[in-house]
Amino acid sequence: MIALKAGRALVATAVLVGMTAAAQARCASPSDQEAFDVGALKSELSVLAVACSNEEDYNHFVERDRSELVRSDGVVNAWFKKTYGRAAQPRYDSYITLLANEQGLKGQHEGSDFCPRQKPIFAEAAIVPVPQLAQFAAVKDLLPKDMACVIETGAEGSGRSTPARRESHPTATHKKK
Repeated sequence: MIALKAGRALVATAVLVGMTAAAQARCASPSDQEAFDVGALKSELSVLAVACSNEEDYNHFVERDRSELVRSDGVVNAWFKKTYGRAAQPRYDSYITLLANEQGLKGQHEGSDFCPRQKPIFAEAAIVPVPQLAQFAAVKDLLPKDMACVIETGAEGSGRSTPARRESHPTATHKKK
């Protein structure tokens, strides 16, 4: 049993070290970035569970990583509250829906290859130690480039973190100029 646990830890480390493409940080705070990355991983696995009839693996992931998922979701919610005040909840709900829709579109584009190509992420996530979940999520780079907190720049820029908007998406929230 100890050898099995040591083997899993070694494989998990290899998964993290072997992936050299790190996600680009888009949030002002590393804690915010980690939370958005973990949320994107949770969303990706949820989409995969539904699309690929993989609910059992998803449920295992949620049970095993519940404390980190709850912590990360709390950080993301706090970011929305700090950024949007009373409008935080509808903005958060819209963000979660758009994220899942964006990830689901990937499945539509990949067609019948989607489930076989994406299923290994469940096995990988299952062996990553919970304290390294944020690092694993960042390496997977599942957060669409235009759907995370970013440092606002330009004439309107205040240096505050604000969500990037999807200009091409019909339900995106656009900033008033």
